[in-house]
Amino acid sequence: MIIQNGRILEDNMRKLKLSLDTLNQELRERNIFNIEEVQYAVLELNGEVSVLRKPQFLPVTRGDLKLKTGNRQAFPIELIMDGQIIQSNLRQHSLTIEWLLSQVGKKGLSVAEVNYAVISSNGQIYFDPYKDGITNPIDKE
Repeated sequence: MIIQNGRILEDNMRKLKLSLDTLNQELRERNIFNIEEVQYAVLELNGEVSVLRKPQFLPVTRGDLKLKTGNRQAFPIELIMDGQIIQSNLRQHSLTIEWLLSQVGKKGLSVAEVNYAVISSNGQIYFDPYKDGITNPIDKE
């Protein structure tokens, strides 16, 4: 146990040679950016950290809201990668190149300008052009 009842167990972390930086990294990998959201954290035998969030920070589910679950969720369909159309995915899902070109055109792009395009699990098409229009990236190599 490295966090119990929301408290970091420093002695256990020292015994495990686990730094606060490493703990924070492990939490971020679980989409927890604020340590006060954690009720319990356990270092497992495989080196992974398992986390239980405090009740007020647990995600709400459709069941919690008593919402009906819709149709089965679809797996995302990759359409373009690195400016290249993935024709096998189009064929497998009965999509045509003409349809894809019209979707790309609606965004004012050409296929060569698209880094990545995918039909997400909710049915929406996501396009990532090579030119992102971000002049000051946060992390620049």
